[in-house]
Amino acid sequence: MKNNVRPSPPLARVLRQALYYKGVALGTLGFCTRWAVNVHGHGPEWIEVVNVDLPLSAVQHRFGGMRIAHISDLHCSRLVSTAYLRRCIDRVNMLESDLVLLTGDFITYDFQGDFRSRVADMLSRLRSRHGAYACLGNHDYGLYALRHVFKQRREAALSRFMDDLQDNGVTVLRNRAVSLDIDGHPLWIVGLGDIKLNDFDPHTAFSGVRADELTLVLLHNPRGVARLSMFPAHAVLSGHTHGRRAASPYIAPLITKNRTYHAGMHDVGASKLYVNRGLGRHGRTRFNARPEITVYTIQ
Repeated sequence: MKNNVRPSPPLARVLRQALYYKGVALGTLGFCTRWAVNVHGHGPEWIEVVNVDLPLSAVQHRFGGMRIAHISDLHCSRLVSTAYLRRCIDRVNMLESDLVLLTGDFITYDFQGDFRSRVADMLSRLRSRHGAYACLGNHDYGLYALRHVFKQRREAALSRFMDDLQDNGVTVLRNRAVSLDIDGHPLWIVGLGDIKLNDFDPHTAFSGVRADELTLVLLHNPRGVARLSMFPAHAVLSGHTHGRRAASPYIAPLITKNRTYHAGMHDVGASKLYVNRGLGRHGRTRFNARPEITVYTIQ
């Protein structure tokens, strides 16, 4: 008569299985905890200060050691609290930078102008040795999906917003450039309109800019860098991507378009491109892509 009782598995096999299932359980718990913290907890307001060396001394060595703060995509709205954005501004001021640069999307949507006024008032708190300069982002244009229908109204609102920012100490560069006198040496800042809205005119913006003088370019959408190869764009600062909002190879394709430049530093021809992850958000998801304040030190 055959014995149908199966022999017990070796102890080593039992231990391996136990460790495997324990690892799966802990990994799942860790993932879910991080997702909860990032999406519904502190993640969307967990600011990271990123220090970046900007190797531009070959262009102009006299600016070595200069510190520049860069913020982007504030998205002042019902979703992004005023108190949080004030903390961001205070954090920038604590850095005591020589210059502050902003790359657009100050608001998300604003039908009555309340959020435009609110963000302009907040930005009046910015402090730096040489001021604050900005370009526009696609959301700053208002109802850009209906831009042809409401063109005059949109332009009037945009003009008032730019004037309001100027009155509060932030100079908006819309397809134009300014030259700053930094201890007797010229530093060009070029601001471009949004490429997505066909308000992108580098020929006008770079007119008068000298190729042998250091030039920093403010460009909300990094896609536009491909059209700057014929201009003296030594460093291009961008935002827009929110670090792909979800920095995961599995989740990101589901919620955002594929982009070449997601976040961080990139070499594009002779230019250095840096993509800031932004401070605000226009959706509830922000997984593994902390809000960012970038501090460049020119080397």
